[in-house]
Order: sequence, then structure tokens, then C-alpha cells
Amino acid sequence: MSIWISKLEDGKREGVLKLGEDSWELPELFKLFEHWLLNDSNDLSSNVQWIADIGFSPREGANGGGPILSLDLMQSCIDKNISIYLSEYNDSD
Repeated sequence: MSIWISKLEDGKREGVLKLGEDSWELPELFKLFEHWLLNDSNDLSSNVQWIADIGFSPREGANGGGPILSLDLMQSCIDKNISIYLSEYNDSD
């Protein structure tokens, strides 16, 4: 899947940016999201509500674990008014 960065204004969600096209693994997507957030998201206005919708598929053979949500990532989301949605998809369909 990928990561969709959207803004929410007047109850309407508008897609702004797509990251990580064709990537389905949650750890990889979170690394990509964190890099973008800490390095390339300076243009986001904190006066708007933002959504980072991270679409992923369970990893084959995974027995737990996953990405670490760093303090820097969480603080940046708070500072930029970003909520994170996790959208799980079964890619075998």
C-alpha cells in the first residue's frame, strides 16, 4: 500500500501527498514516514488537522514486534497536528 497524507477541513478529507507507493510492510512504512516527517514536512500548517493513513499488510511469518514510534516522531506529529491511522489490508485477495 502506501502512506496518504491528508488534511481535514470542514469535515472533508483531502489527499495531499502519497509516500511509499507499493510498500506493504509496516516497519518500512514507519521508517519512511518518520524520515519524511522529520526532514520534509516543514510546509504543513499546524492550524490544519492532518492525517497520516498508513496502509499495510501483515508480514508473512511475523510473530510480533513491529516499528518503534520514536519520541521525535510522536512529538513532531503533535507539533504538526497529525493523527496516525493504521489501515490493515489482506494482500492475498
